[in-house]
Amino acid sequence: MFELTGTFGKRTVGVVGGRKTVDDVDGVLTKLASIDRKHGTVSQVFDASRIAGKGHLVHAARLALMAHGTNRGFASSMEIELVCWAAGLRQIDRALERVGIRSGCETLAILTIGRTRAQVGRAQADAVHELKIERDDGVVELTPQKVLTLLRIFSIPKRELKIADVQKLVFERMALLGLEKMSAPPFKGGGAIKLFEDHGER
Repeated sequence: MFELTGTFGKRTVGVVGGRKTVDDVDGVLTKLASIDRKHGTVSQVFDASRIAGKGHLVHAARLALMAHGTNRGFASSMEIELVCWAAGLRQIDRALERVGIRSGCETLAILTIGRTRAQVGRAQADAVHELKIERDDGVVELTPQKVLTLLRIFSIPKRELKIADVQKLVFERMALLGLEKMSAPPFKGGGAIKLFEDHGER
């Protein structure tokens, strides 16, 4: 798990991955929303094959918290805000198409934000159980097999890999999203990310 601090205060973020063939997208989202109401958390589920490691989602969470907390967000809900930042797109439909789950999706990444580790841990345990996910955090990690997919969906020219790795290039696309709100003051970038050492987490 990760602890984020910034202008939004302090939050705990958890990212878990796993395998499940999705046949009912609305059903997955409805169950996840019910779990969030039970635990007082905010969660979103992503197609893990389109995520550039846990850092991708943690960075999206921090940017979304900063934007949503100062009314500079792109969406009315924090759940959708997370999708926009993870995708680096303000258009919700396009953002969902880029990183969201769809029918036939086989690997999932669940991002959960809460006030405490215990709260986030309980919510994510319920999500894995109730959604019948085979837990495998490895599906979230950045692998060589993901690189071409990430280059394609984030419209990154292959030659840019000579300058930076693909995760940093994805982060750049996320940063560009902030520049689209030119009428708002730029993000200060203040805050910190702390990784909890937990041998129960992969």
